[in-house]
Amino acid sequence: MTHPQGAATGAETGAATETLLTTARPERAERRLALAAILLSVACLAILAPFARVPLLPIPAFIPAYEAALAVNDLITAIMLFGQFARTSRLSLLAVAGGYLFDAMIVVIHALSFPGVFAPTGLLGANSQTTAWLYVFWHGTFPAFILAYALLAGTRLDRTLSRPAPAVAISVAIVALLVAAITAASTIGASALPAIIVQGDYARMISLGISPAILILTALAIAAMWRRRTATVLDLWLFAVLWVWLCDVALSAVVGSSRYDIGWYGGRMFGLLAASFVLSSLLFDTSKLHARLERALATAEAQNVELLHSRAELARAQRLEAVGQLTGGIAHDFNNLLTAILGALDMIARRPADHQKVAMLAANATNAANRGARLVRQLMTFSRQQALRPEVLDPNAMLLEFELLTGLAAGEPVAVTLQLDQAIHPVCVDATELQSALLNLVTNARDAMPAGGTLTIESRNVPLQAEALAETPDLPPGDYVMLAVTDTGTGMDTHTQARAFEPFFTTKPVGAGTGLGLSHVYGFARSAKGTTIIHSTPGQGTTVRLYLPRAQKEQPPPTRQNNTPPSPALKGQAVLIVEDDPHVMQTTTESLQQLGYHVLQATNAAAALKILRTPQRIDILFSDIMMPGTMNGIQLAAEAK
Repeated sequence: MTHPQGAATGAETGAATETLLTTARPERAERRLALAAILLSVACLAILAPFARVPLLPIPAFIPAYEAALAVNDLITAIMLFGQFARTSRLSLLAVAGGYLFDAMIVVIHALSFPGVFAPTGLLGANSQTTAWLYVFWHGTFPAFILAYALLAGTRLDRTLSRPAPAVAISVAIVALLVAAITAASTIGASALPAIIVQGDYARMISLGISPAILILTALAIAAMWRRRTATVLDLWLFAVLWVWLCDVALSAVVGSSRYDIGWYGGRMFGLLAASFVLSSLLFDTSKLHARLERALATAEAQNVELLHSRAELARAQRLEAVGQLTGGIAHDFNNLLTAILGALDMIARRPADHQKVAMLAANATNAANRGARLVRQLMTFSRQQALRPEVLDPNAMLLEFELLTGLAAGEPVAVTLQLDQAIHPVCVDATELQSALLNLVTNARDAMPAGGTLTIESRNVPLQAEALAETPDLPPGDYVMLAVTDTGTGMDTHTQARAFEPFFTTKPVGAGTGLGLSHVYGFARSAKGTTIIHSTPGQGTTVRLYLPRAQKEQPPPTRQNNTPPSPALKGQAVLIVEDDPHVMQTTTESLQQLGYHVLQATNAAAALKILRTPQRIDILFSDIMMPGTMNGIQLAAEAK
């Protein structure tokens, strides 16, 4: 378990540590189990004590097997406790982890120096007193570590350390130095220490008061742990460990046993039992954590499925809402346009002889129809369905040509200023759509400055690198031309900016705008592989920036549509009109006939092909694109050729 960059905060720490052995409160079943282990150990001590000096067969292999198991137990326990310290950063936990690490190290030294195991008198320069003194230091120091834990836990000193990793390293170093010092004292300095074992008998440990001192130190540790009232699961099992440790010392030393008798073997079994308590609890705790993790993962997976479903439903609801807004806006605008057109036509039909009135009404109907066409073009541009005619152009030249129209659109109270980069890059866009987008921005800026102000149009080259795309994450790195329109008007708040590009969203009064201006600008920019960014502050004005990619190569100018009437030489040519809408068919036929063409009609591609296969001469094929049937206008043109 790791804890990067210090302790977690608040609820995270609480939620994370409640499941740890070192912080969780013991359950009633755990308390009963620990009490049963203590009572069973005391009962075994009472049973074995009268027979402690009964000799058994010496088994030299018992020591390496027993102490290897003990060392592995203690080392794993120490590692897991250090891991929990890294999670909680409690200084008291560092003390108990150091105690188990000390046990693991000193047990290895004790096994190496034990006579008859690896050498007749033991390794490391051991003499007859070495293993006995190692036993004394071993069994006296471990309770001291637990006593330190009990005294530190819950105090001000038991503070959260901001850097647990160095603390673990320092703890390991201190324990290693302590073991090295004890090893040196028990081997090199053994001659300066009093003899505490004579011919394998531990009786002098009692007479010198060494065994009683270890018992008293262990009893003090038990009392300190009892003061904590087993606040955590770790406290509970350390309390049980100390009781079994007490049985170990009492049976193998205080009773006065000798090597390889019942008391000596029994004491070692108590030691192994004591070493297994905390490790077993840690492993059981880990197993519970894994089970909780599996349940949490299963719950998270189920929640993810539900979240994905909710997101899909939300997206569907948003799409339906957007379609509703779009439909309502279109219906409202077209209703107004059709009212103007139908009203004009109705009055023309009533008074066809009043030529002046008819001309005026026809002009009104034409203007309304043109507004409808412009509305459709804006919608198609926003949806990227408009057939654009991109060409390589100089943005500055276009802005200069557009300057007069800009001034007219802005109105007299608004001062228009151009700030143009003289080294501006060319761009490849539809000139008409770019002018339309800028005109929309100018109109919006004018409306935001009802009392007048300053409108600035800027052009600038902007190289966007990968590390500088925070504002425009949807653009690839490269060279761009930025065209900005800045006003000193009322500005927009954050909520309004977030919805500015939505179709039919407007802050203007009803009838003062369609809400398609900025959406048209955004659609145009995206069609040109660029983007649009808004910066605005209420009361200080708004800046709208268009980012357009730099043109990579020159392109030939597009073929412009020739709107001039045909020359007299073209009159009389045969035109085949393919159109499924009868009203469009009638209007188109009459227009071409007035221009002098001979017109043939077909309502779909199949009917047109029948005419094309006849001897009738056809000079021009004028076809709709989308038509009923299996063939569209493009396929018809290919077949006609």
